[in-house]
Amino acid sequence: MLSAKQLTCIRNQRVLFENLSFSVQSGQLMYLTGPNGAGKSTLLRSLVGLHQLQQGNIELSQEPIEDCGADILFIGHKAAVNEWLSARQNIEHWFGLKDQIVDPQQLINKVGLAGLADIPVRFLSAGQKRRVALVRLWASDAKLWVLDEPFTSIDVTGVSVLNQLFERHKKHGGIVVVTSHQVLPESLVDVTLNLEYRF
Repeated sequence: MLSAKQLTCIRNQRVLFENLSFSVQSGQLMYLTGPNGAGKSTLLRSLVGLHQLQQGNIELSQEPIEDCGADILFIGHKAAVNEWLSARQNIEHWFGLKDQIVDPQQLINKVGLAGLADIPVRFLSAGQKRRVALVRLWASDAKLWVLDEPFTSIDVTGVSVLNQLFERHKKHGGIVVVTSHQVLPESLVDVTLNLEYRF
């Protein structure tokens, strides 16, 4: 279970959220909604220990989130790929950090980038770069997926494939926390959390 209790975040002297509490069970997806500037990306970064809150406690499986790095996969709004490396080299780097053995070419084929494996990422389109970043979902063994706008620059087919991946992760007992301007299927969403813009 992912548990967040009494979270408070203040940025630039503005309260983004205050005394915010929620929980997401294993096998559930939480859909985070709200207008631009409401603090969605900040909350997601806080959930993976990348942003320090003024107050609050976040736990995954009853362990402090700071101690759960191996159980978390975070993909932010930006592609966060090394554009000087190829798709294959990015994949080898990511999974090498976890000593996880994967077949880079198989993963590249799964995301529709066959034939582009060895081209520097900087020469790929925005959608192709996004696909490189999302490769990590296909072979991730992390319990918690935290995804900020994963559908950015992704076509209709790609959206459908991602939704299927979310469903598969849930069936295996994983947790998904996602924010997106793309409306998610109601059948996929178990918890909805709406952040309001605070003046």
